[in-house]
Amino acid sequence: MRESELLRVYRPLYDYLNGMNIYGVRNLARAFGVNAPTAGKKHDLILRLIAVASGLSEPEPRSNKGARVKSGEVPPESIEQVRRLIAECKETMPFLAGPDSAEKAEFHDSGADGRAAAGYVDRRFVGILERLAAGGRLCSKDGVRTDVFVAQSCIDDYGLREGDLISGYAGERGEGRAEVVQIIGVDGLAPSRSRPAFEDFSAMLPAERIPLAASSVAAVRALDRLCPIGKGQRVLFRAPAGGGKTTFIREAARCAAQADLRTVILAFGRPEECSELSAAVPSASVFAAPFGALSAERIRLARLALAYCKGIAASGGDAVLLVDPLAELLRACAEGGSLPGGEVFVSLAEQLFASARRLQSAGTLTVIAAAPAEGEIYDRFAEAANCLICGGPARIEGDPFGIDFARSFTRRADLLLTKEEREAADALRARLAAAGAEESAALLQQIQKENL
Repeated sequence: MRESELLRVYRPLYDYLNGMNIYGVRNLARAFGVNAPTAGKKHDLILRLIAVASGLSEPEPRSNKGARVKSGEVPPESIEQVRRLIAECKETMPFLAGPDSAEKAEFHDSGADGRAAAGYVDRRFVGILERLAAGGRLCSKDGVRTDVFVAQSCIDDYGLREGDLISGYAGERGEGRAEVVQIIGVDGLAPSRSRPAFEDFSAMLPAERIPLAASSVAAVRALDRLCPIGKGQRVLFRAPAGGGKTTFIREAARCAAQADLRTVILAFGRPEECSELSAAVPSASVFAAPFGALSAERIRLARLALAYCKGIAASGGDAVLLVDPLAELLRACAEGGSLPGGEVFVSLAEQLFASARRLQSAGTLTVIAAAPAEGEIYDRFAEAANCLICGGPARIEGDPFGIDFARSFTRRADLLLTKEEREAADALRARLAAAGAEESAALLQQIQKENL
């Protein structure tokens, strides 16, 4: 986001911070993850703080430079005030808050009186763009099609892409058909034809992990140290039937949502499981096409969800896309055949999984998929994964599934853990590898008790 746009949206927060002395701003900046805040002018530091605190940029890499924050230096009320002002600023710009703010609201301008008298009024919208053969259509946060259409001329004028989260105003065009008449935001930013596409960014290794400590499942909390999930990773959870694949997806989604990551779930399982996912993670976008849904609908939702998440990452946000189960997406791809133009649907599942990455100077897209323990096709996905998690028999009482930490791994986990965490993880992994099922369960029980 350009400086002028950032100041326009977050002016109340800027004024609050600018009213503090420089030492207070520096301590707040450190608390929110700004590196070396003693360098540069106060104005520039405030802009960096706002960008990190609001999610426009990720926390800056750790450095030994600069003093560390001491306990008591940052009053909790100051941190809470910053978060409250961020939330208030986003509410004034509905496209920054995401599809959850898509409440329909009527408005009138000076030239609308005649149209309003005839029963036509414009309404505010926030929706995800789905491209059609000609023009496009808006979908809700869960991929459900709405009655709002987008003309091809509008798509061309604003340089819109499928999956764009757009906000603006729509007007009636007769026969109950609504059409976009004004766009005020695209993917949380002001509309721009020069926006870089997801594919324009270089892929980087994940450098920040998704916190899993919020999970109630001890095995998932253990992953945070033994097999961490980084922002931008391709994660494959493999387990036999009844091994807790859907439960794992639900727990991972909860952790991502609680970390304020944009969470999207492709749910292809049983209808009741899809409903449970929606209820368990209310802030997530659940693109549901349960058992019995047409393959074409599953493919449509997968394409739309992937495009939506790519747009979030390209605009500087962090998106997490979860697939439950991968087997159903592959089955839909196989049954879908190919498009008239020759595009083969079967490659969609691989494209979706391969899209996970951290973008240089932008955001991240993490893909977490659940798959069976056996199957040659899933072996290919396991080879492409940079985080493989295998279900196992060892579990503690009350846990819905176990994890085989001896077979699970995260590539370049050293980038996600501190030196002390790596040493502790290596020691614990060695103990788990040498232990039997009962001793492994006891170690996990210890992890749960000590809240490691």
